[in-house]
Amino acid sequence: MNIREEFSCANAGIPHIPVNDAAMECDVLIIGGGSAGVAAALAAARQGADTLLVERHGFFGGAGTASLVHSFCGLYDLPQAPDAAPRVANPGLPVELERRLLAEGVAHGPVRMGRVDVLMHEPQKLALFLDVVCRIQQKLEVLLHTEVVGCEIDEKRVAEVTLQCRGASWKVRPRAVVDASGDAVMAELAGQAWDRTPAQELQRPAYIVGVGDVDAGALAGDGPLKIAGCLARGIREKKLPAEAAGAHFRRSGALNEVFLTLDLVAEGFDGTDARSLTRIEMQGREVTFAIVEHLKANLEGFAKARVTTLPVRAGVRESRRWIGEAVVTEEDLLESRSGEEAVANATWPIELRETARGPRLLYPKEAKACGIPLGALRARDLTNVFIAGRCLSATHRAQASTRVMGTALATGQAAGIAASFPEEETALLAARVRSVLSQLEPAK
Repeated sequence: MNIREEFSCANAGIPHIPVNDAAMECDVLIIGGGSAGVAAALAAARQGADTLLVERHGFFGGAGTASLVHSFCGLYDLPQAPDAAPRVANPGLPVELERRLLAEGVAHGPVRMGRVDVLMHEPQKLALFLDVVCRIQQKLEVLLHTEVVGCEIDEKRVAEVTLQCRGASWKVRPRAVVDASGDAVMAELAGQAWDRTPAQELQRPAYIVGVGDVDAGALAGDGPLKIAGCLARGIREKKLPAEAAGAHFRRSGALNEVFLTLDLVAEGFDGTDARSLTRIEMQGREVTFAIVEHLKANLEGFAKARVTTLPVRAGVRESRRWIGEAVVTEEDLLESRSGEEAVANATWPIELRETARGPRLLYPKEAKACGIPLGALRARDLTNVFIAGRCLSATHRAQASTRVMGTALATGQAAGIAASFPEEETALLAARVRSVLSQLEPAK
């Protein structure tokens, strides 16, 4: 059965969820439908928990769809040798989803880029793929266009959560919550401890657009150098804004289409502030359109180029981070530390985006994974709240590794399993999660 046939089958049995002022009950509430949230929802449902996944946009995938981030980073181990075959770093859902994405034509690769392997995918196809995966999963209900706007705390537990869709609100009483919002939304609403890096150190947000009708050879051979030279001249001659520096092009899965990625100016940026977000969205559109028009007028291969796809939102790499029972540090990653409570492997280098001219990568001393402890996926002061994805408990530099989509699949899976048994003390719960992971499809 192909993806369209599966979708038709799923549609045939759509359950109707009455959404009104009446309280809804669920075992596990997942906030955010990105890589971490989807993995958490699938993992919790597969443990038998009645699971509700809510997403503020009209589709799942998070950065991988809404922000057009077209590669799964952190999905694979760091290669032990230049000719070593790629190996998925975490068991269970990361292995399963990689296999299905490749088999169904949603992704291709993996592709080795220097010292790392990445899985390339098509964002639009990924959105449909995740629809199917979620819709056919038993014990999982999903609500799109839904946001968390409030919560009630009772004796160090989230007792009630208020959800909202376009002015209508209703209550949910979950047994456990997984915050996979990326922005630690629940920490802010619940008045819990969270951290944020000063604006001058924050990882720069990204803006990615699809550009169509680019000649097939425009990125071949010395094409990237010609593009860089053309942009540099444009900036020097004041025909392009300085923000165009560091613009990067990469082929998409569609014929004669490329992705243009731009790191935006982060000075004074706050990924949770409406004015700041408004500024970077407008800046992203202004600069990317200026780049495309400049290349169209000045570089062979771009004569018919046009912006074909805009992101739903700019790619925010860093905003709030929960403070959990444990905190993953830069030293943990560089030393490849792991302990008995580790429930997910982080393998992506520390990817620092401090300037507009691309990343600075810090690799561990050995090509080994860092184990993320369950304590970094559990709120410090709320017993039934777990965390996954880019807002997990980590330092600024450690988050520059753990935020990526491949690692988010692993932390989401671990948080979803843990949320199915929220009453347990963390050390015992970590052992339970590890036991469940050991029974899943092994990393390979």
